[in-house]
Formats: sequence, C-alpha cells, structure tokens
Amino acid sequence: MAFMNSIQQALEAYQLARTAAAAGDVPDDHYNHGYWAARLGQWQEAVHAYHRALGFGVAKPEEVWLNIGSIYSERLQQRDKALEALDESLRLNPNYTAAMFNQGHLAEQYGDREAAHHWFAQVIAREPNNTAALARLADASIVTADDDPVLLKLRAAAPAAVNPDVWLSLAAAEEALDNFDAAWQAMLAANTIDRQQSPPYPAEKIAELNHLAKQIDISRTKSTDSDTNTNGPLFICGMFRSGSTLLEQMLAAHGAFFPLGESEFWPRRIATAGGGMVFPAREPSAEEMTQWRAQHQKMLGELVPEGKIATDKRPDNIYQIHLLGQVLPAAKFVITRRDWRDTLVSVFGTRLHAQHGYANDLCSIRQQISLLDDLADSWAARYPDRIRIVEYEALVADAESTLADLLKWLGQPWRPEMLNFHSLRNSVRTASVWQVREPLNNKRQARWRRFERPLDAVFGDSLNTPKA
Repeated sequence: MAFMNSIQQALEAYQLARTAAAAGDVPDDHYNHGYWAARLGQWQEAVHAYHRALGFGVAKPEEVWLNIGSIYSERLQQRDKALEALDESLRLNPNYTAAMFNQGHLAEQYGDREAAHHWFAQVIAREPNNTAALARLADASIVTADDDPVLLKLRAAAPAAVNPDVWLSLAAAEEALDNFDAAWQAMLAANTIDRQQSPPYPAEKIAELNHLAKQIDISRTKSTDSDTNTNGPLFICGMFRSGSTLLEQMLAAHGAFFPLGESEFWPRRIATAGGGMVFPAREPSAEEMTQWRAQHQKMLGELVPEGKIATDKRPDNIYQIHLLGQVLPAAKFVITRRDWRDTLVSVFGTRLHAQHGYANDLCSIRQQISLLDDLADSWAARYPDRIRIVEYEALVADAESTLADLLKWLGQPWRPEMLNFHSLRNSVRTASVWQVREPLNNKRQARWRRFERPLDAVFGDSLNTPKA
C-alpha cells in the first residue's frame, strides 16, 4: 500500500538523517533528524533533535519552533509548551502567519473561541486570500445574521474557491441561519471538488473490506495478570460523525478516563501490517504482538496519568478490532452508532481523510454506514464481554441511564460530573471541536429533515427506513 511504502521510506530517511546528525554539528542534519523522527512518531527524539538544530544556528529558526509547537500540541498534549514554542516563533518573526495559524488551531483545540477568532483574523489581515484561515475563522464564529462580516467573506470567496473547506464552512454558516437550500448547495459544491481529488471507492471494494474484517478471531491471545493490571485501554470506534467525540468527552469528565483522542500510535503499526483507515490489516505475528504491546505500554506511561484508563478514539479502528483485540487482551471496544440519515448528512458536510473514499458521495456514504452497522452487530454478538454498541440517540435522550449501563460494563461507577463534559478545557482535535463545548442537547437529532427534499430525490421512500 502507498501508506505502508511511505512508512518504509520515512524509516530509511530517518536512519540516514540520524547517522548524519551524530557525525557533526551541521544544523540541517539535526533538523532532518527531527523531521524524520517526527514522521515516525518518535516525538521526544524529534524535539531533542530540533533543539540541537537551534543550538547549532539553523536557518529560519521560527520554522523549527513551529514544528516543536506542533509536536507538543498535536502529539504530546502539552499546551503550555506548545504555546511557549509558538510564542518564540512569533518573537523571532512577528509576521510569521504559519505560527499565527497554529496559535488559532491550538486555541480551537482547547475551546477558546475568542483566541481562535483573533489568530485566524490575524492571518487573514496579512494574507487576504488564505482560504484555510477563512474557513477556520468561520468555524470559530457564531453567525447570527445574514450580514455577518465573516459570512459575507465566505460568500464572496466560495465561488472561486478550490478548497472544499471554504464551501463546508459556508454550508455550516448558512445552516445556522436556517438557509437550508443554500447550505445544501454549498455541501454539494464542496463534495464535487473533493471527488475530483478522491473518487469514491467502488461499492464491491467496500463490501469486500467489510467481509474481511469479520473473519478473524480476536480471542487467540489470552489475558495474563500483567495484561489485566493495565485496566484497559478503551477503544471508541465506529462510523464517523456518530457521537464518538461526545462519548470520549463524557468519559473524560468522569475522572477515571484519560482521552488520547485520535491517537496515531496504532495507525503506524497497522500500516506495517498492510492496513489503513478502511483497509483491515493482516493478523499480527507473535513477535509483533509482543513488540507492539510493549511499545503501547511505554506510550501510555508517557502520556496517561497513573491509574487512569486511556480512551483511544479513532472511528476507523472498527476495521482493526481483530488486530487490536489480539495485541491487547485487556482492551475493550465501544462502537458508537447514530441514525443513518443524520450520520449521512453530517459526513457529507465534513471533509474526511482521502482514504475515506466514500465520504463525498451520498450513496457511498449510505453503503458505508450499512456495512459498518453490520460489522458492529457482528463484533458485538461474538464478543459481548469486550465489545459494546452505544446509540447516539439513547445517549442524548437519557445520558445518565445510558452512561451508567456502559460504566457498569466497564467496572466504573456513574458520576454526575459526566454531564458537565462541555466545561472541560482539554484538547479536542476532531470536527466536533466546537460542538462538544456545548451542553448536551438534541439540536442535531433529525437534522436530515432540514435537507429532506434533496435527500428524497436520491433515496426516495427508503429515506423513511430507520436502518441504512
């Protein structure tokens, strides 16, 4: 696979860069060492290498500080150090818009609308045609009127935009004003652009992947005393836009759980086993299981406070339950699920990674939801002690009962603090970044009815069928 090949190329480049850096004081050698170490997920090593590059007088040090800030914010969840790095980058170059953008991105992660708005506006003031900053500025804004300056900028920029994010941000702003026809047209425009870059996967390919994912037994490796003492981790997976971020935040507010968000630890190992975001990996060898388990425990030791249960929220890990379940015998899996019509609209209004080749076509999205529903039912029926389904609608309608039942399965007590999840100021790095800063509400239930007319033109009477 292309991703697997890129990992191998990165490994080769890393080894060359590390050797060159060890041989002398050339700043670019240390910079390259840091760059390739980061590509391979060696975060602390990357930071040390970048600092050596700075110590030897690397050119454009503001870029190096930017990279250090990204590691601290995106990978190590150390906000203060990320801010220090970005501040230093801007001290060295006060007009460095990349650092301003990352300041806005960091503020966004921690739910600070005012700071996010400020920094993205600063980028646009210096680069009026920066559509990425405009889209993020709009996402951080609360549009309440048709003459909102941000909305007017979006409407002016969208017709010439080749960045789908501009159209998707416009769609969200129009929908907030109940301009549903305009919102739908903006979604269509965004996905038309995206399809040119990422054509939908053939239907038979997705069905084949689904079939493969169900064939492997996850009980091959039995738990040992050391496994059970790790108390987890808990993987939250399923279809995108089905409530996984909401659930992780609720668990984070409980106190016993620590959110890793969409960790990159397992995708890197999955790639070496021939897998990807929608491509099930092969079964791991005994040697790989031993090595990965040790590496995973080391990662948890570095990031997760002692005594906490780590939650790893990558929706696409549903395709890798066979691998994860074998490598980590103490792990449990929660699969989130939501009304397919609301999920479909939400996916169509969100730009997913290019590997999710179904996400820009309505019929392909529906098929993906149907296949993952089938996959979830299969996993939950085979391994009820390790895999559980949580319905988004039940979570919203009766959060206390739904969560109490889930917590009992996880061996934890119900805590009312979980309903105050929106007050957390932890790092959230998903498309739901602003939604989970709001109290629990049902505003997004039956959202599909806002777009019932265009959806009916595609799906007809089957639109009234609850199951995809």
